[in-house]
Amino acid sequence: MASRKREQQAEVEIVVQAPQLEEVGFLELNEQELTDGERRRRIASALVMIGAMMGILSGTLILQGNPSGLLNSSIFQSTNSLDIHGFVLDEAGDPVANVSIELVDIDSGSAIKQNIFSDENGRYVIDAVLVQEYELHLEKDGYETVILLFVPEPIGISPITMVAGDGKRVVDDYTKTEGWSLDNAVALATFEGLFTLGCALVGVHASFEIKRKKRYRRTQALCWVGLFSRGMIIFGPTLILVGMILIMFNKEDFADQQVEEVL
Repeated sequence: MASRKREQQAEVEIVVQAPQLEEVGFLELNEQELTDGERRRRIASALVMIGAMMGILSGTLILQGNPSGLLNSSIFQSTNSLDIHGFVLDEAGDPVANVSIELVDIDSGSAIKQNIFSDENGRYVIDAVLVQEYELHLEKDGYETVILLFVPEPIGISPITMVAGDGKRVVDDYTKTEGWSLDNAVALATFEGLFTLGCALVGVHASFEIKRKKRYRRTQALCWVGLFSRGMIIFGPTLILVGMILIMFNKEDFADQQVEEVL
């Protein structure tokens, strides 16, 4: 008799518990609770966050980079050596021939190239010179000796003016030909890295603002700033831009937009 009661109780328990397992469906209920707008906002928030994280990575790489190595790379120097060429003129602008020219190494002070003279057109050429700092010594009787400080460039050296008289005259053409110093490159890279990181952090904040759905215009403005983080060149901004487009379709879900509709 007792065993019969236990069997009946077991059958009742099985019948009672089976409907409960069917009713409790967490994933199913969760899917029902999410509206299309909420799904789009979650996707937009994730895209903006990923794009901003790419920006943080890019900013970190910029700050960790070596500008001096970049300037000395093949990006900025197509060859390791160049031909030096230019003209020697007098104060009237006429060519000066037979000017003795020496190429001097600044570190050692010794002449690398010598016995070079300007032709009747005042033109001179020095073949196959390594790209580094040099002094160019120009001498001729009746004229001041000119000492030119420069770095070889493919466009050549600016015309050199010989002035009648004695003595020496130093012409610093290095600042003109250098174009972009290492200090400037370091300062620019530092600013660019910090700017990228700052914009990326604003993008991270925009991702949270999308979830909060408080202020639509403020959220879009933060996303717009996040675009300048330039994560992985174009990939990060593209993801952020897609996120901005997604929240445009659900701008009415933001609190400030709902207030405007009521008013």
